Amino acid sequence: MIPAGVERSNPAEGFITHQLLYCRVGIGFHLQILMNGSVSGVHEPSEYSLLKVFAMRPGVVGIRGVKSQLYLCMNQEGNAHGMKKFSNECLFKEQIEENHYNTYSSMNHTGFFLALSKRGQLRKGYRVGRNQACTHFLLLKKRELP
Repeated sequence: MIPAGVERSNPAEGFITHQLLYCRVGIGFHLQILMNGSVSGVHEPSEYSLLKVFAMRPGVVGIRGVKSQLYLCMNQEGNAHGMKKFSNECLFKEQIEENHYNTYSSMNHTGFFLALSKRGQLRKGYRVGRNQACTHFLLLKKRELP
């Protein structure tokens, strides 16, 4: 169920300034990047869950927190975190799965997926796979700022 005030993003409509990455696991969470660089899920959208997802090349994206101004990256331990400077660790392969959800896997660390637990906590990227609900995200657009 998609929360009120948000709708599925449509790339054909052009550039969308504010986006949300909604994970369907548990009660449903929006990915957020906090000022200290920590990454987690929050049930209700917040200013830290507003993101810019931008294409680097076909099928490869970068993700930046609108409020925190930090780029989402994944290190060699499989931990996602926010960084001020964009690097290869901040590149994600965006793949649309059969169920129409997107998965985001690290371009720098093969087989590492962005994932949230059923409690909204970050899961290590190497402990999950593309077929698990914890890795399934919808890219939503926010109609208005909170």
